[in-house]
Amino acid sequence: MNRIEIHFAALCLLCAIAIIAPIVSAVPYDTVLSDSRKIIIQDDREILSSLKTHVAYIGKLQQARMDGVIQYIDKISGDSGSAYLQQIEEDYLITTFSIPVMRTVDEIDSARDEMRRQSILFADETNAQIARYNGTTDEMRANANSNMQTIERSFNSVMYSSWLASETTRLSVFNQSAERRTGILGKLSAEGIDISQAQNLSEKIDAQQSEMENALLQNRDGTLPPITSGLKQLNQQFRNTIEGCQKMAMMQIKTAEIMATM
Repeated sequence: MNRIEIHFAALCLLCAIAIIAPIVSAVPYDTVLSDSRKIIIQDDREILSSLKTHVAYIGKLQQARMDGVIQYIDKISGDSGSAYLQQIEEDYLITTFSIPVMRTVDEIDSARDEMRRQSILFADETNAQIARYNGTTDEMRANANSNMQTIERSFNSVMYSSWLASETTRLSVFNQSAERRTGILGKLSAEGIDISQAQNLSEKIDAQQSEMENALLQNRDGTLPPITSGLKQLNQQFRNTIEGCQKMAMMQIKTAEIMATM
């Protein structure tokens, strides 16, 4: 390579550096490439807002679908087959309620994973109840779709977001939960079953729901994971205890029937 060619090559390299440098400096300071080669975008408010709106949309439609399914199961079971479905729906909504105060994409993704898990549990329980009470999936879907269409016609993106963050929405779900538990306990108590353990768990659930409501109102997002986790554990303990009480009630009925034939 002669001297002219060397000078020309050096000039080309300088031009390339001059072009690349402004491009590199234009990359946002907080944009980082993680080990998984994904761009961390937790601080992008527009993306967070879009994700929350999308989750609110999915959450509201899923609530409508679940309500439609529960109505159908109540119809074919004489109001005796939807208790577990209602509890799953409650767990689903508890997860969605914490999303408006989340501040990172990872937190929202984790919540969406939990929503998917609860949706799968709901679908499995629905199939079990349809088989138990000789229902049909076509009728169930028609009922669910009717509910969803009503929501799709009446809601828009702003309403979805306000629904998810609404104190009224949360209190409605919590009040329905309390009424359902009170009804179950009252029925078991009338049958002479000891409900003291279940009653204690129900009171703890009420207290945990109040704690969650306060955390949401005060935007204390850091305290929400242990609160929601604890609430779901209490709900599961309550379900297990009620199942034990119901089995005891059935045993007492069978014992009474046997004694009556002796």
